[in-house]
Amino acid sequence: MEERKTCTLKSNEVDINLATPMLQQFLRIKQENPEAILMYRMGDFYETFFEDAIIASRDLEITLTSRDAGVLGRVPMAGVPAKSLELYLSKLVDKGHKITICEQVQDPSEAKGLVERKVTRRITAGTLIDSAFLDSSKNNYLCAFYEANSSNKEEKEKSKNSTKRIFGLAYIDVSTAEFKITTANLEQLKSELARISPSEVLVPIKRQKVMPFQVVPEEVADVPSELLKNYNFTKCEGALFDEKVATKKIKEMFNVNSLESFGSNQFPEGIVAAGVILDYIQKTQVENIPKFDTIKPYNLESYMSLDSSTRRNLELIETFKEKNKKGSLIDAINRTSTNMGERLLSQWIQQPLRNLEEILNRQNTVSELLGNPNVAIKLKDLLRKVSDTERLATKISNNTANPRDYIALKDSLLVLPEIQALLQYSSSSYLKKFQNFDNSLMDFANIIERTILPNPSINLKEGNIIKDNVSAELDYLKNIIEDEAGWLENYSQKERERTGIKSLKIASNKNFGYYIEITHVNSSLVPPEYTRKQTLSNAERFTTLELKKHEADVISAKTKIVDIEYEVFCNLRNYSKEFISSIRQISTDISILDVLLSFASIAKEYNYTCPVVDDSNVLKIVNGRHPVVEQLISMGRYVPNNLDIAYCSKSNQFIILTGPNMAGKSTFMRQNALISILAQVGSFVPADSCRVGLIDQIFTRVGSVDDLSIGQSTFMVEMNETAYILNSATEKSLILLDEIGRGTSTYDGVAIAWSVSEYIANEIKARTIFATHYHELNVLCEQSPFIKNFKMTILEKEDGIEFLYKVVEGGTSKSYGIQVAQMAGLPSSVISRSKKLMSKMQKDYSKNLSRNQKELLEDDSQLNLFEEN
Repeated sequence: MEERKTCTLKSNEVDINLATPMLQQFLRIKQENPEAILMYRMGDFYETFFEDAIIASRDLEITLTSRDAGVLGRVPMAGVPAKSLELYLSKLVDKGHKITICEQVQDPSEAKGLVERKVTRRITAGTLIDSAFLDSSKNNYLCAFYEANSSNKEEKEKSKNSTKRIFGLAYIDVSTAEFKITTANLEQLKSELARISPSEVLVPIKRQKVMPFQVVPEEVADVPSELLKNYNFTKCEGALFDEKVATKKIKEMFNVNSLESFGSNQFPEGIVAAGVILDYIQKTQVENIPKFDTIKPYNLESYMSLDSSTRRNLELIETFKEKNKKGSLIDAINRTSTNMGERLLSQWIQQPLRNLEEILNRQNTVSELLGNPNVAIKLKDLLRKVSDTERLATKISNNTANPRDYIALKDSLLVLPEIQALLQYSSSSYLKKFQNFDNSLMDFANIIERTILPNPSINLKEGNIIKDNVSAELDYLKNIIEDEAGWLENYSQKERERTGIKSLKIASNKNFGYYIEITHVNSSLVPPEYTRKQTLSNAERFTTLELKKHEADVISAKTKIVDIEYEVFCNLRNYSKEFISSIRQISTDISILDVLLSFASIAKEYNYTCPVVDDSNVLKIVNGRHPVVEQLISMGRYVPNNLDIAYCSKSNQFIILTGPNMAGKSTFMRQNALISILAQVGSFVPADSCRVGLIDQIFTRVGSVDDLSIGQSTFMVEMNETAYILNSATEKSLILLDEIGRGTSTYDGVAIAWSVSEYIANEIKARTIFATHYHELNVLCEQSPFIKNFKMTILEKEDGIEFLYKVVEGGTSKSYGIQVAQMAGLPSSVISRSKKLMSKMQKDYSKNLSRNQKELLEDDSQLNLFEEN
């Protein structure tokens, strides 16, 4: 028989009228979900067809088969077992796919023809709820943004002033119900996206002009060009990005009459983005839409600003090169006991406060915990018993919580009275919250305790969920099952006595159910009312009316038990929704307690001190240490350093730091930035003492690499970053510059570095550390009382140099580049030749440069590269 050809058409190319009835149903559903892989339930499998099957076969490493499609020939098909669906879904999500789940919603035995099917959920990267898909230590954000003043867009794309472009921004973690909105300019938008690192971003489709008879171009995301390659965008209809549409959607979802408490007056653009998110969640979650309590507006001015470059350079959450958590700030200070606490710690580190009162509240709590070490130890032990109640609340709200989730929730809630007892005399605001938590949660926990078995089944259709004494009918049916062995033994004994067949036995199997087995030797003793069921080589199997009735009762009881347990569980699930808001509130309180306990733990472990945070322009650190590096080297070997910068008449505000590579300049700069961040998140800091005047922004500029993808050289990237700093920094900022001008000639580089230094010191007046190899800049301290020279100390030896890693006042006149090259292992002939060449070049260069420096210092019209013409 000739093998039928496999159809090579994609699903959208097929004439649906030529398909079989089943595939017609598939194709209609696929047409409504064109961007997603459609997992189509067929019995015990979820099948994929056409191009979806090819993708699934490749990315899931499963067999690609085919199915007869009538006139179409054979179409590609690949399937996975229903019981293993979550495993395969996780793999597809990791590969970046969207998935649509199509379930059988009709019992096949009741179907007249094709079984009814419909979409029950859509899975996308930004809407994940199931823990199987999520990293417990990270938030999973779905974000939406759009440009509010998008008219005359082309002119704004050309505009260098990104502050004039206003964007509405909203983001949500569907799994935790954290839902926030704000308004941002372009640079702030970039910074916020870098901070929240969304898994999926909803944006409008860009309007494109189409001339008559021109082919309609592919839909394009309407986003700033520099963001296009950075995120996973989902394009939405532009009509959704409308204030009236969004307002109506939010009012419906939250059942409110006004959006003022959601920030509609202050952030109307953010409200629009939030409406788009809710519309998307409604479409993806279908029947199981989670309950959200509120939308929280936030002002970017309330937090320290850290642009994407600074976040990378400071390695707050992951290392710059390897993208590993090991070696990052959060890895060094994380002593949390819960998943919720670890996520909150990540949020705090990436969003330091500018609110002095809130910083002080956190510090007071850490101080109190440090002052009560026994309480702190017991609290940490208790928190280790707390599950991820934040995510459990969302699973309850959208009907995806299973019985074991409820047990985890119950065990977590039952810890609260013990925490309350430990903190009954506490005075700090965060600890006092546990003195009066919502006591109805304990009633709820006790209901779960009385209802759900300690180790219940996960599958709601298998039974083994509900305890005794919950339902009288359920108890009766369970007794029938539990007494089954006794009943069979009694019946066997009765029949043996009645028939005289001592070897008579009763058993059961899946194929024949209950039966009475009698050997052929005793066949003459078989009563006439026995009905033969099966003949074996040495025995016969029979049944009786009484045995049939008992079998029917047992089967019926088992079915009814499953149905009743499911009903009881659903009633509990519906009842539990009353407590979602309370569970979320206590989850927030526990998360905060966990983070502040972590701050206390790391402070005790590494002798951190409580910083003074005020509204000055001071940054004074005595014996500061890098919180990550000090943990990576042997105890006691780390060399601490001081820093004292402030814009006032008696202090240096701009430090020029010189010293060779590997001497510790970058570590020194980063440690001061990290100490400042820790201070403004409310943590203690690695120093003997510390005073931080509130910092509004931290800027870092370190060595760059060519960005050939956008046609920019190292020098252009360097200048772009420098221009951004000079245009954005204020006198409340902290600027860390690691070389400027290295990407061009020495003279150009010195001139640019010189001018930038003058501009920051005299115009911006920000606290600044400028690490450089341009020793010529040391003379700047002679023209400004706010500029001081500092250097990394080096011990010169006959056979080379030794790094002492100590920062002291004074300038360096040497780069020690050749000595560092020698330490790196360059051949001795190369080192010798380098020394001779350097000696000759220095003589010629220093004569000219010293004369130029003198002229510059005497020139009142100093060079300003960033002055507007």
